[in-house]
Amino acid sequence: MHRFYVERPAAAGEKAVLSPEESAHAARVLRLRPGEEIVLLDGQALWSARLETVNDRACEARVLEALPSPEPCAKVTLIQGLPKADKLEWIAQKATELGAWALWPVEMARCVTRGDKASRRERLSRIALEAAKQSGRAHVPEVAPLRSFRQALEALKSDPPDLLLTAWEEEHAMPMSRAVAGFMAERGLPGGVAIVIGPEGGIAPEEWEALHEMGAVSVTLGPRILRTETAGLCALSVLWAALGEM
Repeated sequence: MHRFYVERPAAAGEKAVLSPEESAHAARVLRLRPGEEIVLLDGQALWSARLETVNDRACEARVLEALPSPEPCAKVTLIQGLPKADKLEWIAQKATELGAWALWPVEMARCVTRGDKASRRERLSRIALEAAKQSGRAHVPEVAPLRSFRQALEALKSDPPDLLLTAWEEEHAMPMSRAVAGFMAERGLPGGVAIVIGPEGGIAPEEWEALHEMGAVSVTLGPRILRTETAGLCALSVLWAALGEM
């Protein structure tokens, strides 16, 4: 079934109104008709619904029932060193498909690209929304405003995750899967996880020291050199496998 995002939380029996953009897509592109069933995502849950009114300004649907949640067991924030060109768009799309809860673009010491213009937050948020719809997510990951590394550290301090992992090229002894397994053996499933991925130039030693002081665990993603746009996606996959999600 076709999936549509609604800004207000849905509830069984209520009427949901699609945004003008979503309505135009349903009416003009998909050519849906009243009586057809669709899926709504409201940022918290998935719902089945039946279209009652179809026009290109405000389609209306009756919410039927909640659907099983596809969301993973942990809320994972991917902290991504700002990459070159349009790589962040690829990361936003694929990290959403892989279940990331939030994406933080961060300016780090070895970033090649700099400045707010490169972050393109509005476009990245739209990419995350479309990826959430395509992959059947209930939650649309928040794409945070571009932060400096210092600002990212302050945000982590104010709301620390249960597990903070840093994929660092200088780490050779601790595979990420082992680090996650060790955490689970001591503390069980983590509720919140943050994964730090460096830019093309990697994580600077002083950045690692700052993360280490916060309790970050440095991990390796294997002996091969991964591109920055690959590393975060690899880390998400390893995490879900270690947590039994894959």
